[in-house]
Amino acid sequence: MKPKKTLILLASEDRMRLCENTGVGKGVREFAAKSVEDYDDIAAGYADMPGRGQAAPGVAGHKFERPTSERDQARGDFATHVIAETAQAFSAGGYDRLVMAAAPKMLGELRQSLPKGLKTALLEDLAKDLTNTPEADLAGHFADVLAV
Repeated sequence: MKPKKTLILLASEDRMRLCENTGVGKGVREFAAKSVEDYDDIAAGYADMPGRGQAAPGVAGHKFERPTSERDQARGDFATHVIAETAQAFSAGGYDRLVMAAAPKMLGELRQSLPKGLKTALLEDLAKDLTNTPEADLAGHFADVLAV
């Protein structure tokens, strides 16, 4: 029986790591890492203050609230890039399944952004930020999942 090749995505609001497992007992190996600073379009598109409108002197001013916070918007933008990188790695690497681990809010963004092909390959997702976990310790976090 051919061993299952698993792509593992680790993400937080500002960092992502792609790792792989090539079979039971083979451990986890990181092969790519990126941060939010690697994408110029995320940080460049935001103004520092909400919009403001003023008619004539003595007339009421109007302040415009953002529909979403800058942090939520940046998280969504980064999630889009993370999913694009993951989809490209998944198709190029010949993986059989996908496992994701991310901070809870980021995991929600990633779930919403998953294309159909990755949704069907998704074996497990874990609401935990493991982006700072050493590579040697990652296999322990996924032992139950990778044994399947």
